[in-house]
Amino acid sequence: MSDAPLQGLTIGITAERRAQEQADLFRKRGADVLQGSTTRIFSHDDDTLLRETTEGVIAHPPDYLVASTGFGMRAWLAAARSWDREEHLTTALGRARLANRGAKAASATGAMGLAEWYRAPNERFEELIERLLTEDLDGRRMVLQLHGVAEADAVARLADAGAVVVEVDAYRLSLPPDPEPARALIRAACGRELAAVTFVIAPAVHNLFVLAREIGLDSELRNALNDSVAAACVGPVCAEGALDEGVLHPVVPDRARLVPMVQSLTEHLAAARRPGSG
Repeated sequence: MSDAPLQGLTIGITAERRAQEQADLFRKRGADVLQGSTTRIFSHDDDTLLRETTEGVIAHPPDYLVASTGFGMRAWLAAARSWDREEHLTTALGRARLANRGAKAASATGAMGLAEWYRAPNERFEELIERLLTEDLDGRRMVLQLHGVAEADAVARLADAGAVVVEVDAYRLSLPPDPEPARALIRAACGRELAAVTFVIAPAVHNLFVLAREIGLDSELRNALNDSVAAACVGPVCAEGALDEGVLHPVVPDRARLVPMVQSLTEHLAAARRPGSG
C-alpha cells in the first residue's frame, strides 16, 4: 500500500470527541476530510435533567417500560447507582409491562431482574409502538428509553392514545447545537462527493438519519451508504446502529478502536480502487 492510499478521496467524519485525531489519521493517508458532528456531549445541566427524570420515575412508577437498547438501559442503571438510587429505580420499573426492542435490550433488562412482557419480532422500534397502541393507554404512564435520538412522532402517537410519556435518554448524547455542518456532510454523501462516512457511536448514525429526514434526504442518504459511499463503524455496537437504519454492509474492524477502524476503511477503499475490483 502506498504512503497516500486515500489520495483524492474525501472522508466524512460524524464524531464529536477525538474528531481532530481522526481527521489527522485520514490526512496522513492522503485523504481530505469533511467534518460534520451529528452529536453533542451533554453538559452537567443535562445530567441533572436525567437525575430529575429518574426521581420522577421512582416517585411515579410507570405502567409500561419501553427498552430500546441494552447499552442505554445499562447506562441509566449505572447513573442511578452513582446516585444511590439503583434499587429504587429497579423496583419502580419492575411494576411496569416491559417491551424490549431486541435481544440486547432484553439481556440488559433481564440482568436488572425485570420480566419481559413483549419483544419486537424484528427488533424495530416501530414494532414496539404499534404493539403498545393496541393497549388501552388512557392515563397510563409510560417510560420510553430512547436510543440517542428524539422520537417525537412516536411520543405524539402514544400521547394521542392517552398515555403519559416520560422520555429517558441515558446515552447523554443529543443532536448538535449547530446542525449545518452535518447537513453539509449529508448533502455531500448524497451527491457521492464522499468516499466514506465514519461513525464511532451508534447514536451518531441515528442522528445522521434524523437530520437527513429533516431535509428530506434520508432515503437518498441510505441509498448512498449502500452504494458507493462506505459506512465505517468503530465496532459491532456502532454497526448495529447502522444496520438499524438500513445500512447493509458497514465496514467494521476486528478491534473496536479508532485506529483499527481507520485502517480497515483505508484497506477497503484502497481495494475498491484497484483495477478489476468491481
